[in-house]
Amino acid sequence: MRLVASAVLAAVFVAGGVASAQVTGSPAAVVRGSYTVEPFTPTTPITIKGDGVRLRAEPFASKDTPVLSSGSTGLQLTVVGISRQPDWNWYQVVLRNGQKAFIRSDLTSAPSHGQATPTLQTPTPVINTPLPATPTPAVQPQQPLPPVASKPVTSGAISLTPTTPLVTPPPADNGLLSISPSAPAPRFTDPAAAPAAPAPITATTVPSTMANLGVAEQIRAQLNVNRCWTDSSSMMDAQRLKASFGVTFGPDGKFASEPRLITPAAEPSNDPAMMVFLAKARAAMRTCNTLGFYVPPAYYSGDTRELVLEFSAR
Repeated sequence: MRLVASAVLAAVFVAGGVASAQVTGSPAAVVRGSYTVEPFTPTTPITIKGDGVRLRAEPFASKDTPVLSSGSTGLQLTVVGISRQPDWNWYQVVLRNGQKAFIRSDLTSAPSHGQATPTLQTPTPVINTPLPATPTPAVQPQQPLPPVASKPVTSGAISLTPTTPLVTPPPADNGLLSISPSAPAPRFTDPAAAPAAPAPITATTVPSTMANLGVAEQIRAQLNVNRCWTDSSSMMDAQRLKASFGVTFGPDGKFASEPRLITPAAEPSNDPAMMVFLAKARAAMRTCNTLGFYVPPAYYSGDTRELVLEFSAR
């Protein structure tokens, strides 16, 4: 479904069903053109690229378009929609105060040309092409030096005789000296040779910082130790984003059922920032569940099997 908006600064026409943008305090209405907004949720986070980038009330860069906020490189955006324009597409984002604004996509980590489907930039893969073999140079054998007759040197009553030379020419080997190229240093271009993911925590590898924690705290700490949950402090509205899930485990150290959302009490369909945060928490639990958790024996000996895992962006 597309949301159709007119870029005319006027009141909402209920009878016509066309939504128009209005800015309080504008002395006169300025017509810039119409635009559409499609729902859009990126598969990976999108951040701002640049200093003092402006977020506007509408997807236009004219001086008449009100600026609602600004940000700089690294600030993560909560993207909920996209407006396709002739030059660059614009992302619709939700600000910390709940207000919606627009940012031109070429000022983000996911630039998208007009009327095109936005794609995220990915690093160019490194291809390790072996160098051509270096031909082995032919080395001419050294000609033996003519023997030099040694004569005793008389110094008073002591006779000194030259000793055997310290350096002896090596014997010729069919006229050629074989030179083997040294083996190249290993490079992690092959996925099989890349460093392995961290091994799951077991009873013999529990970090000392986790040994004195409760069962729920040990499970939650494994999300950090195994890098399933990463820092989320850069998310928009990070200071208010908190959630908790109820989980139960089977004897194999994996979830016996899908984690149950406890707080918030319901899925926040009208809160895009919280929706992104909950999706990130569920993805972290799925990733560590694939590795398998170390569940302390105290869990299976207790009466209460559901544990509460707490998540917060800050």
